[in-house]
Amino acid sequence: MLIPACGPYAHTLSNRNETEWEPLSIHLTAVAKLAECYTAAFTTDGWGRALGLCHDLGKASADFQAKLHAANPQESEDAGEKDQAASRRVDHSTFGARYVHKHADLIIGELLAYCIAGHHAGLPNSKAIDDSTSQSTLQARLDPTQVTLPRVEDPGLVLPALTLHLRPSAADMGFALSFFTRMIFSALVDADRTCTEQFCHPEQAAERQMERPSIQALGGALRTYLDGMSISADATEVNRQRAFVLQQCQLACTATPGFFSLQVPTGGGKTLSSLAFALSHAQANKLQRVIVAIPFTSIIEQTADVYRQALGPLAKRGLVEHHTNLKPGQQTRENQFAAETWDAPLIVTTNVQLFESLFAARTSPCRKLHRLANSVLILDEAQTLPVELLAATLRALRELVQHYGCSVVLCTATQPALERREDFREGIEGVRPIISNPAPLFAALRRVQVVRLHGKQTVAELADRIAQEERTLAIVNTRAYAADLFTAVRDLSDFGSCFHLSTLMCGAHRRAVLEQIRKQVKTGPCRVVSTQLVEAGVDLDFPVVYRAEAGFDSIAQAAGRCNREGRLPGLGITYVFEAEQPPPKGFLQDTAQSARELWPRYPDPLAPEAIDAYFRHHYWRSSDVLDRHGVLPCVTVDRERKETRFQFREMEEKYKIIRNNELAILIPYNDEADLYLAQLQSPHVPFISQQRLQPYLVSVPERTFHALVRDHVIQLHPSGVGLLLRRNAYSEDRGLRLEDLGLDIESNII
Repeated sequence: MLIPACGPYAHTLSNRNETEWEPLSIHLTAVAKLAECYTAAFTTDGWGRALGLCHDLGKASADFQAKLHAANPQESEDAGEKDQAASRRVDHSTFGARYVHKHADLIIGELLAYCIAGHHAGLPNSKAIDDSTSQSTLQARLDPTQVTLPRVEDPGLVLPALTLHLRPSAADMGFALSFFTRMIFSALVDADRTCTEQFCHPEQAAERQMERPSIQALGGALRTYLDGMSISADATEVNRQRAFVLQQCQLACTATPGFFSLQVPTGGGKTLSSLAFALSHAQANKLQRVIVAIPFTSIIEQTADVYRQALGPLAKRGLVEHHTNLKPGQQTRENQFAAETWDAPLIVTTNVQLFESLFAARTSPCRKLHRLANSVLILDEAQTLPVELLAATLRALRELVQHYGCSVVLCTATQPALERREDFREGIEGVRPIISNPAPLFAALRRVQVVRLHGKQTVAELADRIAQEERTLAIVNTRAYAADLFTAVRDLSDFGSCFHLSTLMCGAHRRAVLEQIRKQVKTGPCRVVSTQLVEAGVDLDFPVVYRAEAGFDSIAQAAGRCNREGRLPGLGITYVFEAEQPPPKGFLQDTAQSARELWPRYPDPLAPEAIDAYFRHHYWRSSDVLDRHGVLPCVTVDRERKETRFQFREMEEKYKIIRNNELAILIPYNDEADLYLAQLQSPHVPFISQQRLQPYLVSVPERTFHALVRDHVIQLHPSGVGLLLRRNAYSEDRGLRLEDLGLDIESNII
């Protein structure tokens, strides 16, 4: 495929002579070369090259060139005419989409056309959902009678003979081809943006391309750190079992890529051992990076801090955090650049960021996806993936393993719930356990006994029990109950010994309280009342834990905060109690009901057979709702007509891990947050990035947010963030005090 050596321009430079602008031929060739490099990770054909050479062919039109000249005039013209010409939208992507659709074979031409048509606005739907979306569909843009384009000379390009190496089943054809389309789209978007940045902002491009440490270097740093930990570790049974887990991970690392499970009880060293496996496995199989996905932002910072300590100086450029809960000091330019592209050896992110990107249509979340090829994915607490999205989620994981060279590690402290079995045929086949027989490990690491309290416990009765304990943690199901119980415990306890945690406290506040708790629990009385946010992975250790009724998996997680290090002479105790008010409707109530039905047969909810029965009873029986929102029907193929029906934008809307509509309030928690609040209240600073504000935000349901605006408790900023005006509505011990404002505290807690 040849491109003319001279011709029109792709990009201009402000107030620079036309001789310094970028010729279109140069840009197309550069993008083609880079996109071909990106797609080489999963296809050896010229898909990336074809996309790169054709994506901006429409820029050769006289209309688009006039727009460039109006935006960067070198001669005197009427200012009004220049501004009008420069601001006029010129469709330059549809021509390339039509060109590839015309010159490539059938479905192949359609896949290329989706990518080129959407390389600025996002992948389009194939067909219209309603009248308002009809003009943006691929069907309309490929039809000259519906969308008229500026005239462009035929470039005379000959497309390479592209082939599809995917061999999915007939049932999986639509999903597999749409997934492949999104991956090559990712390569095009990243290559186009990278090449444009290199021309328009070369200093920034050079900064982005600074060398990062290798997988081998990170693996070596981690081994050195773990060796040091082993030498200094106390000779306890917990540490002996942690050493065993690490040894098993190291022994399994040379296996060929595929699906793996790592079933380790809470406190068994899963965080570092799974990373040790992933880095060594990547090195042994020449994989490119390790991506760790964590279900909750409340624990992602802790995991990243553990990695940062283990990797030492290499973490500065080797570790990238991509989530909304970054501390301001960690949102460096290096981290921001790599979060856009995931071009780093180790990525720590959230389930929301990873999986919603895999079903996205927009360019920014899709840009990084080609980096997933030939990577190791660690899915922490894999059993927490939403059941109603499980069919699509598992299909995506299979695609990554079967066609994109990935390994996936399903980490869990309970039952590996995603594996296929007779009563869960939708599960993943061929999962290889890193620890072949985890039962002895669970027995050896048993540090807790679970006691079920009989009869409903009033707030007063429970507070009295907690106040009599020297050190204890109580985990409840709603923010309202947590606030009431905390107040009752505090009234019965020593000043300074009681702590409260909930998502009505901003992230910076919660971090500060957790640090106080970790210090206090070692030196004196410490009584903590919290919502579920401490349950998954937060490093706390109490001799006694109270847990409001919940599913067996949640009880096991709560028990993981009890006698965590095994330092008690006997077993810790986790009490499970029934509160006066039942768990809120939905997931929490359903899981608690499943556990209630199983208690008579399984008095020990931590026993492997009890966890297995729980998942059979609650999780696997839900196969009829595994695609409740209709994600999979969005992508189908008409095999007879050899055409696709990919509703990419509809699919993005249907695949949402978090569905509750919440809005954020900026809390003036400290001097930095005070400064942000003052800046946003002034006309001189119209916007501050969400990532900078994130540590100081509290999210509330939309109806609560608007009630606070109505009552002048908060001011609605044009960016959509609420600014807290009434400072006494936020307290040091309880966070945002909605009940004092005459509002109900919502039950949503994660």
